[in-house]
Amino acid sequence: MANRTSASSKTRVGKYELGRTLGEGSFAKVKFARNLETGENVAIKIVDKEKVMKHKMIGQIKREISTMKLIRHPNVIRMYEVMASKTKIYIVLEFVTGGELFGKIASRGRFKEDEARKYFQQLINAVDYCHSRGVYHRDLKPENLLLDANGVLKVSDFGLSALPQQVGVSVLLYVL
Repeated sequence: MANRTSASSKTRVGKYELGRTLGEGSFAKVKFARNLETGENVAIKIVDKEKVMKHKMIGQIKREISTMKLIRHPNVIRMYEVMASKTKIYIVLEFVTGGELFGKIASRGRFKEDEARKYFQQLINAVDYCHSRGVYHRDLKPENLLLDANGVLKVSDFGLSALPQQVGVSVLLYVL
């Protein structure tokens, strides 16, 4: 009976059952979730529409979603779908378990050259692919580089990205 009660009290968004909070920012929370149809683990970025509207950030959210739709690469976090309610936007993303590259650097310190080279090659492959699709990340830092269970680097957080129509002299010369 206890399992049934706790299972029924879990929050659902579409076919996903939400779990623990993985991270939190000014406008969004990222929660662990499970696809109830396939059993697949995902991460769902839950964006508060009211906060986004209040801070005039809706363009940034739309840009992030548009960008993620253009990209499918083994070194970039994959977006599966986007859903919305009256108050929230739900962005369903690939779930990775290896943490941030930043955390690995902080806990272990300097990498050996072969390991650093491996991550650098994966990063360059992802950036090259994004640029070939007209996507410019503009916020690459160790906190936005995640690792999967096999240590494969995944670029995340395209919130400050630019698409081809947005890249001009003013964007290239103006640093946020």
